[in-house]
Amino acid sequence: MTVDGLEVPAVVVGVDGSESALAAVRWAAGEATRRGAPLRLVGVLEWSAYRPPAAAGVLPAGDRDVLIEHLRKELTGAAAQAHALAPELTVTHHIAVGSPKRVLLDEAGSAMLLVLGSRGRGGFTGLLTGSVSMALSAVAPCPVVVVRGKGVPDGPVVVGVDGSVAGALALRFAVESAARLGTSVLAVRAWSHDRIDPYVLELVQWDGVEDDERRQLEKSVLPAQQARPDVPIETELVRGHPAQALLEAGERAQLLVVGSRGNGGVTGLLLGSISRSVLHHAHCPVAVLTEPPPADPSDVQP
Repeated sequence: MTVDGLEVPAVVVGVDGSESALAAVRWAAGEATRRGAPLRLVGVLEWSAYRPPAAAGVLPAGDRDVLIEHLRKELTGAAAQAHALAPELTVTHHIAVGSPKRVLLDEAGSAMLLVLGSRGRGGFTGLLTGSVSMALSAVAPCPVVVVRGKGVPDGPVVVGVDGSVAGALALRFAVESAARLGTSVLAVRAWSHDRIDPYVLELVQWDGVEDDERRQLEKSVLPAQQARPDVPIETELVRGHPAQALLEAGERAQLLVVGSRGNGGVTGLLLGSISRSVLHHAHCPVAVLTEPPPADPSDVQP
C-alpha cells in the first residue's frame, strides 16, 4: 500500500487454517487498521514434510497443486474474516513452497509487524507449530506478536523492563501500542536473590536493594514518560520470579510486551528463558522485541 508516494510496510500474518492462526488474523486485522497499514496473509506449503515415508508410498508431484489449492482456500477464508472486522482494510495474500521458518523470516525483513498463532494444526499444512512461532520470536528483524488469547479488552499494555537495550525497545513498543489502543502502560520490574551465593544472603541489606531496584525502575521509564506524556505509565516492582511476575500482570492485560533477552544478574527480567516462559503460558497476545545487532562487531561484549 502506498501513502503520499511512500510504500507502507504490511502487518504480516502466517496462516495455516488452524483456529490459532485465524485468531492471529483477527488480531492482526485490528492492529493493521490502527496502524493504517495493509494486511498480508502468508501461507507456506512445506512439501517435503508432507510426503509420506517411502514404505507408505510417495505422493506424486501433481498432488502438490492440490495442496496449494487447499491452502489458497484457507487464505481466502482468512481474508474474509479480516474484512468482516475491517471492511476498508487492504488485504493481500501470498503462497510459498518451502520452509515456514525461512519464508516467514524473509517476510519479516520488510514487515511492520509479524503476527503468528501460538501453535498450528500440523499435518496437512502445518505452518504455525509452537516451534515456528518460538523460533521466529527470537530472530525476526521486526517485532513479533504471538496471539495466545484475547486478553482483557480494557486492560493495560504490560511490559517487562530491566534497564537493557531490549527492555527499552519493549517499553517504547508498549507505549506506542497503548497510545493506539487508548489505554495505559504497566511497566513491571522483577528482582530476586536466586543467583546470590547463600552464604552472602545474610550480609545483604534487602531494604537497600529494593530501594535501588525501585530507583532503577523509575529511571528506566522516565524517557518514555517524557516522550509520551499523553500515555499513562504505571510501575510495579515485584520481588519474585520474573516470568511469574509478568504472567500474573498479564492476566489483566490486553497485550504483554517483552524483550527477546535482557540483563542477567539480580534483575534478570528479560532473559531468553523468561521470554520463552511467557510465550508458553500467557493468556493474552505477547509481543517480542528483538535487539538489533550492533553496527560495529567491536561493540559486542565478550
